Amino acid sequence: MTYPGAQAAYRLADALFLIGHDEFTGKPHVAVDRLECGLAGAALAELMFERRIVLDGVGIAAVDPRLWQEPLSDLLITEILRREGAHPARLWIRYLRTQLNINERVGTRLVTAGVLRREQGKLLGRSVRWPATDPNQAASPRVRLTAMLMHRSPAELDPETLFLASLVDTVGLASSVFDPQLSGRMRESRRFLPAQLDGLVAAVVGALDASTTTVRR
Repeated sequence: MTYPGAQAAYRLADALFLIGHDEFTGKPHVAVDRLECGLAGAALAELMFERRIVLDGVGIAAVDPRLWQEPLSDLLITEILRREGAHPARLWIRYLRTQLNINERVGTRLVTAGVLRREQGKLLGRSVRWPATDPNQAASPRVRLTAMLMHRSPAELDPETLFLASLVDTVGLASSVFDPQLSGRMRESRRFLPAQLDGLVAAVVGALDASTTTVRR
């Protein structure tokens, strides 16, 4: 999935990952569990935009079983096909977080593409960092999203940009990375999402709530 006019073409999960990390230090801008929920939603959305899965009142189901030679999306479609029938999107988001390590997989995809480096902390328990090989390239999804939101109303945005903006707001990146005016437009973006994409954002919200409840316990 590409973003017309962007400095580089990034898939949705890649764009969210880059927005979610400082391009110089490689540190996440929000709690990793929150970012993971958003990344899982973005990875599922990639399959939706490619018309490989659908989300209806029952849940997510595969409609195109072909493999496209993209390792992460092919892994997801294989997992969905392996579990016959439709299952709620919120459960898939949790599965991608807890079983498939979506954060590591998206980060690795960007390392393979030469966009990021993976740096493991030297001390036990030290978290992984993902600094950019080229900070300007890594910043391009943030720059593009900023430009789109500044120069167009949410009603004029394409569904991919609306979904990315909605996810950025949902996981808490809007307030930590963007100025208040843009944050407000991101919140507004969700109102213009098609039903399936809005349902996927709702599933991310549900997964975030469940994650917060688990931590509090």
